[in-house]
Amino acid sequence: MPIHDVGYRVWNGKKTSPWFRWWIISRTGVRLAMKSSWVRRILFAAWLPLMYWSVAFFMIEKSLEQDSSKLAEVVNQQLAGVPNIGPVAKAKKEINKLSGRTKAGPLAVEGLLRNGYFKYFPQSGKLADAYASKDIHRIRKEVWRWLLMVFFRYPQSVAIMFLIGMVAPSLIARDIRSRAFLMYFSRPIGKLEYIFGKLMVPTVFIAAVTTLPALGMYVFAVFMSPDLSVLYSTWDIPFRIFLASLTLVVPTATLALALSSLTQESRFANFSWFAVWVLGHGSYLAVMFSTAIRLGVNPMDPAVAKRELVQTCSRLSLYNCLGEVQSAIFGFVDYSEVWKAAFVLLLVTGVSTFLLYRRVSDSTQL
Repeated sequence: MPIHDVGYRVWNGKKTSPWFRWWIISRTGVRLAMKSSWVRRILFAAWLPLMYWSVAFFMIEKSLEQDSSKLAEVVNQQLAGVPNIGPVAKAKKEINKLSGRTKAGPLAVEGLLRNGYFKYFPQSGKLADAYASKDIHRIRKEVWRWLLMVFFRYPQSVAIMFLIGMVAPSLIARDIRSRAFLMYFSRPIGKLEYIFGKLMVPTVFIAAVTTLPALGMYVFAVFMSPDLSVLYSTWDIPFRIFLASLTLVVPTATLALALSSLTQESRFANFSWFAVWVLGHGSYLAVMFSTAIRLGVNPMDPAVAKRELVQTCSRLSLYNCLGEVQSAIFGFVDYSEVWKAAFVLLLVTGVSTFLLYRRVSDSTQL
């Protein structure tokens, strides 16, 4: 039976705007990744720290509400008839220092941050200085930024390592192995649209475990505050959250896709991804502790020149480079101190983007 009308035909379906062709690729990648039960479990586990950080915001706000000015009023009423001389005058002077915007809670927290185990917290010295100022707006701003910095740097960075390790390695390796890119490029889709669509898949997952919960905690903290004037002193925090998320997304997503494009087997890309994180951080720890032993200092003690140790070794670890830059974004480290770590992230992004584009271009010519 002959076949008639073979050739190009008019497309009568709904056309997608050229600006959103990449979204079809991204949506398909996210949907396929969500079929994995391990991806769903990691997403659930990545949201668990949100409970602890929300409790921390709640406790901080409650401690700041312990207004000692009420105590000052009661004491002054009791001492009203006592002559203002000698120890009484000195007591009144000290009590009046607690009036106004001075709080009782910050006085206790400052001591905890300067002594004992709490001094080993990252940037505990700057938090103690904020509490020493007795300025409630400064304390709130410093503590909120500190909580979000720790949230990004520790639990979520580890969650991203496992989450992207489950999602990204197969995104391009599977297309190369099955020749699926031939189907992509038989349609009006360019290489940049294809790459951008694939990059958005890990971006969606990273934003789901960092940007969204961080913004949710900020909104929660605002509602926990006594009034909306807190927005005036913390207006920059949402922008810091977006910038910190971008710092996580760009180097990690491009690196994961570059590793995926170098092989047809997803397991090889998966192994390479975890090797970069584990071996890099292991090298960082080995060099830092060996340097500390050679200098005769304790690398865990903030009283010693730990900054120099970190700057010397952090470039070996992608995890620590991300953490250093995020510390600067949240305002706890000067940008001039982390330019080397930022350069490493830019170098990783540039090399990964070049390899990714080159491999996709070569694959389309097979």
